[in-house]
Amino acid sequence: MSEIQHGFFRHGDNSYLANFTEAEREVLLNLVEQIIELLAERVDHHNEDPLAAMVGITVHDTPPEDEVLLRLLPNAYADQVDASEFRRYTESTLRQKKQAHAMAMRMHIKAAVDGIVELDHDSANAWLGAMNDVRLALGVRLKVEENSQQDLELLAPDDPMRGVYAVYSWLGWLQESLIDALMDESQ
Repeated sequence: MSEIQHGFFRHGDNSYLANFTEAEREVLLNLVEQIIELLAERVDHHNEDPLAAMVGITVHDTPPEDEVLLRLLPNAYADQVDASEFRRYTESTLRQKKQAHAMAMRMHIKAAVDGIVELDHDSANAWLGAMNDVRLALGVRLKVEENSQQDLELLAPDDPMRGVYAVYSWLGWLQESLIDALMDESQ
């Protein structure tokens, strides 16, 4: 089982394994729980229409103020009127889907036996979504749109963003290993 120490790998037809240290599990768990909390629904006190509530239509039509949440739930259109209308019909469902991915990742991390996480195809896709959301959140904090990869790699050893960048990079590598495992047809 030495393969497990190299990110995810395919194990059989529909199984993907990875082995995480206790510290890695704690980091993943902390980050995914932050995403779950961040994606909590905005309270919608003004919507009294039960049908609208049931299908996820909300009165919220403005983008989130939090820059990380805005990156996770961006405007779909440049035109503010179109973006607002689209947001009313889709934001709640998008939040729920992203939160479900993060919760699936959390469940697998907590259920890991001896640090080994085993995913089926659907769980692997949920993990990809959750890891992407975590990386988007970390990318906002790192200001990746303003800073080049070289700038981030040259952060001073005592810069607190250096650790954030290390986790951001590690998650990118982990995502890539899961994508490679999903595409591996050698089994």
